[in-house]
Amino acid sequence: MKLPESKRVLWVGGALLVLLFAIVWYFFLPVAEVARVQRGTAISAVYGTVRIEPAFAPHVRAQNSGFIQLAEPFSTGRGAIGKSVEKGQLLATIADETTARLLKQARADLQAAIQRAAVPVPSSEPLKAAEDNLERLSKVVSSGNVPAVDYAKAKSEVNRLRSAVETERIDRDRNLNALEETAKKLEAQMKNSEVRAPIDGLLTNIQTIDGELVSEGNELFTVASRKNYVRGEVNEEDVGEVKPGMKAKLQLYAYRTKTFTAHVTSVQPAADPTTQRYTVVLEMEKPPDNLMAGMTGEMNIITGTRENVLLVPTRALLVDQALIVKGGIVHKRTVQVG
Repeated sequence: MKLPESKRVLWVGGALLVLLFAIVWYFFLPVAEVARVQRGTAISAVYGTVRIEPAFAPHVRAQNSGFIQLAEPFSTGRGAIGKSVEKGQLLATIADETTARLLKQARADLQAAIQRAAVPVPSSEPLKAAEDNLERLSKVVSSGNVPAVDYAKAKSEVNRLRSAVETERIDRDRNLNALEETAKKLEAQMKNSEVRAPIDGLLTNIQTIDGELVSEGNELFTVASRKNYVRGEVNEEDVGEVKPGMKAKLQLYAYRTKTFTAHVTSVQPAADPTTQRYTVVLEMEKPPDNLMAGMTGEMNIITGTRENVLLVPTRALLVDQALIVKGGIVHKRTVQVG
């Protein structure tokens, strides 16, 4: 017996709905990932993030005020960031016209004083004449041809002139020393106008432009050392497990296919007030040649290992319970973790 057309449509529609429901139910079934339990070495590790930092990065400040002129290798301004510098290399000069003018005058005064010092003091010639006169009188005074009072006057005049010569020499030397000291101080001030690199390294920041008016104390440059270290950060709940000397595995985002070995050198005692994370200082054992400050990555500090133990994925554990599949059925089993 044939079904009416309307009933046939209803039956077909119902069958399709059942099939659709079965398909949806199948695809939305929870999927369990199964791993085989096996023996091996268990590793306990603390996860953290890392950043490569320069060992030293001193800021170079202006020691006087004036208009700055960048040295030729750095005249492109911020375009020169990344260039290598050597300790003592000239980075810039700060024009100090007042000091330069005073130094020029001081050097001229000093040169004139040196030339005057090569000439006998004014009282030298009168002293020589007085000494010659005294010597002449001393030869004839015994014969009585020269009054004793004239001889005494001549001797007194020689003594006076000798004192005058000594005083003039002291004043001349004192003036010469004062001029030398003034010139040295002004030269030191002019040297402060020369901005030089404090260490060998890389120029990592320029905070001025050519021709800018700068004031004493303004930060002008930053020079970073070529030697770097690894600064890691770990969470507060993990820092208690980290100790100096522990090994760590590092992966830097710049070297995704490589894993580096490092060891902890120190753990800073205070947390960052903003993130509440603790800083761990590490040293890489074989850093790559082109390691650069600013690179970031991740680390795992190995806090302990155990040999020949049963290994279970941590995501399969519920505190001290593990989910075991036996005969296609999932069971809970108590396990000893650690």
